[in-house]
Amino acid sequence: MSTTTLLIIIIVILVLGGGGFFFRRR
Repeated sequence: MSTTTLLIIIIVILVLGGGGFFFRRR
C-alpha cells in the first residue's frame, strides 16, 4: 500500500466517523 492510499483511507474514515462530530460542533 502506498502512502497516498493510506492518506485517502484516513481521510475517508475522518469524514465518515469524525465528520458528524465537526458538524455537530458548528
